[in-house]
Amino acid sequence: MQHLAPQLIMVMGLPGSGKTYFATALAKHLGALHYNSDRIRKEATQQVSYTAADKARTYQDLFARVTEALEQGATVIVDATFSKSTYRAPYLQWADARKVPVHLLYMEAAEPVIAERVGKKRPDSDADFAVYQAIKAEYVPIDRPHKVLRSDAGSTAARIDEALAYIAQRTHTR
Repeated sequence: MQHLAPQLIMVMGLPGSGKTYFATALAKHLGALHYNSDRIRKEATQQVSYTAADKARTYQDLFARVTEALEQGATVIVDATFSKSTYRAPYLQWADARKVPVHLLYMEAAEPVIAERVGKKRPDSDADFAVYQAIKAEYVPIDRPHKVLRSDAGSTAARIDEALAYIAQRTHTR
């Protein structure tokens, strides 16, 4: 894919849905910058918690890094649960105000697959099945156009193709 003007690709979904794995692959494919909430959370503290204060601090730091990179002209992929509209809103408002295209990708997988994934040690995330269930209970539906991608069916390459087709279609219909 040719390099486009700066754009924001938000990869969201519940813990264990395959967000980071997919976002990493998509960033590599596009040559885009990739920011991940779990990595930023771990940079900020040795003792990872999922308290409201911890989430707020993580999302603020993530937002600052993402918008700085966008201001420098980069295409940015950010992956986090974005479980509440209050977590998504700053990115959407910032991008809308600057006419930066935003593409929302929602990752999902069957719950047994998620349970298996979060039951294993992962490099960046400490979210277990209890954290998954808590975030699932509070998840506020996305109120903007978005593409749902299933991480438990097909290949990563096929998901990248789906995402790129969605992004291209949205870019050409603006």
